[in-house]
Amino acid sequence: MRQALIELIQKTIIYEYDLPNPTKGVGRTIFSTENDHCYSAKDCNAIAEIMYNSIIDYSFNEFELVGKDLDAMHSVALKTKLKYNPDADDAAKIKYGFFGETLLYSILMIIYGARPLVARGYFYNPLESSETKGYDSYQLVENNGQVELWFGEVKFHANHTSGIDSVMANIDKALSDRYLETNVLAIHNHKNNLNIPGSLIESILDAWESSPTINIVQQIIKYNMVLVYPVLILYQHDGSHYDINVKKIPDYIAANYTPKSFGISVPHKIFFIILPLDKVKEIKQNVIQWIESKKPVIS
Repeated sequence: MRQALIELIQKTIIYEYDLPNPTKGVGRTIFSTENDHCYSAKDCNAIAEIMYNSIIDYSFNEFELVGKDLDAMHSVALKTKLKYNPDADDAAKIKYGFFGETLLYSILMIIYGARPLVARGYFYNPLESSETKGYDSYQLVENNGQVELWFGEVKFHANHTSGIDSVMANIDKALSDRYLETNVLAIHNHKNNLNIPGSLIESILDAWESSPTINIVQQIIKYNMVLVYPVLILYQHDGSHYDINVKKIPDYIAANYTPKSFGISVPHKIFFIILPLDKVKEIKQNVIQWIESKKPVIS
């Protein structure tokens, strides 16, 4: 990632505190196994800049960008690596998923040190011209000798309740052996394009290729790997105190959902990344305007 973009992310997305936070009287969500992390962004134009510029990094592996014309690669990404139809109306454009997915990529990469295992853009099929299926991130962290698969999700809605409801509608599927296995097999289709060569995932894919009857989930367990499921919630700040906006997330989940166990055998961690934003609609509109005016990207 370009140094100027890294610095923009670091100065724009500000860590506030973890949940639970007894001092502020806010607990973590009832689904979180780890502390939730709360951030603020005082410059929403900068958030739009991060989304716009991260399209390249979200779409291509690092080695593909070396020595390339970044503005040209940005245009290629918009045509072949994510859903964007310039002929669609504004109402359709503003619902595209890449706004949140590019920000999730950048937050996990720069703030959490989770390197992309393979660029998410590889999973988009221009012939289908539909939102990319699967987890919203395929990133990886090596933590004290243990490999963590950071396969996360993001929701970017004006209303926090619709974002949470969307997460909850999908969480049973996302945290299941079957879904994890299916996503790892999807990575197999891009095994020759992995951004991190020699990873344990590559070893598992090689073993499965040689013996397709092996159980991929059991192989993940065998190698002591952990699934980390970060859920980034982006939503409209209502103008009240920051703590009140944060408290909406765990309170709404507790009031409307019941804790449950999930059908996943792999050791896993779940936490929410909470980021209330001013001018949600304007952020997306700015990104759309820059795409259509072909604004130069940060070099």
